[in-house]
Amino acid sequence: ERAVLEEFFFALSEIPPEDERISKANEKKLGGLLGSGKWLSDSDHCSWDGITCGSTTVGPGARGMEEEDDDANKKTRCDGKMDVDQLLNIPCPPKTAVTKIDLTSIPYMNGTLINNLYMLTNLHRLNLMKNEIQGTVPESFSDFKKLEFLDLSDNLMTSQLPRNLPSTLEEVWFENNAFTGSIPDDFSRFEALRFIDMSNNQITGTIPSYFAEMTRLNSLALAGNKLTGSIPDFDAPGMDVLDFTDNKLTGMPDIFPPDLSELKLGSNQLKGPFPDSKLFETLTLLNVTGNDFTGEVPTKLELYDSEEYFNLWRSFGCDKNTLCKPGHNILCSPGYFSPVGAVSELGPCQVCPLSEDELEKKALGQTTCSSKDYIAGDVDGDGVLSEREILQLFYVFTGGREWGTDFQKYWENVNTKTCDLPGVSCGGDGEVIAITPNNAKLCAGSSDCHGLPSEIGMLRSLQIIGLSGASKLTGTLPPEWGKLEKLNVLKLDKCSSLKGAIPTEIGNLKSLKILDLSSSGFTGQLPSELGQLSDLTTLNLSLNSFRGSIPSEISQMKSLKQLVLSRCKLKGRIPENIQNLQQLENLELYGNNLTGPIPSNLMGMVSLKRLDMFSNKLTSSLPAELGLLKNLQIIHLKENRLSGTIPAVIGVLPSLTWFDVSNNNITGTIDPIFGSSSSLVDLKLGGNRIHGPIPNTLCSNKKIHEGLASKYGCDAILCPLGTYSKEGYATSSSECKPCPSGQSSLHLGASSCVSISQREILAMFYDVMGGESWDEELRRGWKTLPNECDWSGVSCDDNGELNTLAFQMRQT
Repeated sequence: ERAVLEEFFFALSEIPPEDERISKANEKKLGGLLGSGKWLSDSDHCSWDGITCGSTTVGPGARGMEEEDDDANKKTRCDGKMDVDQLLNIPCPPKTAVTKIDLTSIPYMNGTLINNLYMLTNLHRLNLMKNEIQGTVPESFSDFKKLEFLDLSDNLMTSQLPRNLPSTLEEVWFENNAFTGSIPDDFSRFEALRFIDMSNNQITGTIPSYFAEMTRLNSLALAGNKLTGSIPDFDAPGMDVLDFTDNKLTGMPDIFPPDLSELKLGSNQLKGPFPDSKLFETLTLLNVTGNDFTGEVPTKLELYDSEEYFNLWRSFGCDKNTLCKPGHNILCSPGYFSPVGAVSELGPCQVCPLSEDELEKKALGQTTCSSKDYIAGDVDGDGVLSEREILQLFYVFTGGREWGTDFQKYWENVNTKTCDLPGVSCGGDGEVIAITPNNAKLCAGSSDCHGLPSEIGMLRSLQIIGLSGASKLTGTLPPEWGKLEKLNVLKLDKCSSLKGAIPTEIGNLKSLKILDLSSSGFTGQLPSELGQLSDLTTLNLSLNSFRGSIPSEISQMKSLKQLVLSRCKLKGRIPENIQNLQQLENLELYGNNLTGPIPSNLMGMVSLKRLDMFSNKLTSSLPAELGLLKNLQIIHLKENRLSGTIPAVIGVLPSLTWFDVSNNNITGTIDPIFGSSSSLVDLKLGGNRIHGPIPNTLCSNKKIHEGLASKYGCDAILCPLGTYSKEGYATSSSECKPCPSGQSSLHLGASSCVSISQREILAMFYDVMGGESWDEELRRGWKTLPNECDWSGVSCDDNGELNTLAFQMRQT
């Protein structure tokens, strides 16, 4: 069995078998099963991830089995300790025999299934769902003797449906693949089959009648295929669920299973009078929208006992005695319509004036109306959305039933007054001014989430929208929200499932003061219309995935104090006219791909306190104009491509506390004025090309780096030549250490050492000694001729090693 599993591993990892044991060094490259850390190890194969030996209990991920069934199952089936299967009264498999393979915890397996897998003669369960397995089901699968559960769903399986499956199967899960062909007659011999799901494939032909004869069959799902013809009569007493949605079926049966609870026939080509209610007497869920039925839905089919229907109706204030017409939860009756042909998350069926000819057709489930548009959320049908109806639409769209009980008991009751709703605030005139459902679990049930309704844009007195942290909220930012002329605050930060571009209509929100869309999923280019928000004080768009550059129109936001565009994947140059933001206090552009120089004309940003542009690709030198911004407290420019020297004027900034230009290409020395600063506490200069001497005023400074200079002296500012540390300077946890033998550091403040050549040492000497200012004869050949022994003043021995260095010290 171990050999079979090893072959299985190689086939699903797309790695050719090797005679020698795969080395540990290669394990990290393989992924899949090997990446689990146990497969192909010397340990017992029964301990490999996803492998179970001896036990035939269902366990977690039971699919068709309920938890309570599993509890009973555990007491009767083989658990790896029993000798006899009490349910089937047969001997249990050997305790070392492979009985279950479940690889759902090891994603992205690819490759094909092997022929020899049937040699695992005691295999009961094979679960390979949600991977990238391709090809066909091997013919040898018919030789499995005990296989009960087969899950190949959500893979890339192709070819026709297999005709070679073992008759022992109880559950078959093939949904979301690319199987073709018709359903084979071979399935008729599966007397033990309880659950079949072959939805969302490319299956053609008709639904075989033999399914009705399978006495143990509980659920049959064939949705999303290309099935044609009529639905056969079903009288199987154990059948609970039938799902034939989204096919091309044309005829209804005369009989449905007597105990059926869920029937889904939507989006087919079914026609004629609506069937007799006797067909559906046991149902709690019925979907027949998207067909061509006529007549009336029997009142017995109101299905008020169905939790799904009842919750949906209740969300719109519908019950047996009030707003919603009986039967509309199944299909809109003649003279009514909705976008889906029944009550939905958009609201109830609405009146559609029809001609006498149209009424005579008695068409059920109409999705359009030639004389009017559907108004989502219009419960009372007056053609105008009240604030209460708009809020109810917001509640339904964002899965309100999952918000939490503190919200549900008020929002679910449409008789609750608008201003009494938790998370809603009203002004003195009773109009809604704020939507802030703090702690509500918006869209917690993802299947019930339909995003942000555009109708919120009709709340013309609305001033605040605060939906921070709604990580499961899906959809986009509706352009219609641009009509909220009084909106002051829009916070959709940490809504990581929101997608799409910021609509250009954002520029119409002229009263907006705070716009926070950070840590979400927005894409596209930043709209230039942002520049129209002249009253905006805070703009935070960090941690999104925009493309393009920063629009120059941002400079028109005269009231802006906080501009945070960090980690947004922005490119291009920083706009030169950004200096027009005279009120700006905080400028954060770090973690992007910005290029070009830091704008030199920053003197207009007189209020700036924080300049944070680290981890970009900025070039050129530090602009001396930074020294004119007297309110600057933080300059954070590390990990760029800056060059030149550090302007001394920066050292006299009266409020500067943090100056970090580490990991750039800055040269020269540190001006002593930095050591005289009374405010500076963090000075990070490592990872540059700075040379000594380090000013004594810094080496004795007791404020910088928490006074480490008292212990380490100049090392607390920059590690000297020939030494290194993680930070480039000495700390209590990482002192400056000597470089390993044969290596050195090229400059002060190194975080690592390198092997250094004689040429590199001479070039560094030339820089430190100001070689560019030497007389022309003295600097002849330096750093230009390929052999350093030919440089002026340099002499080497026969081996090319330096033995004499002559240069003239100039008098100053």
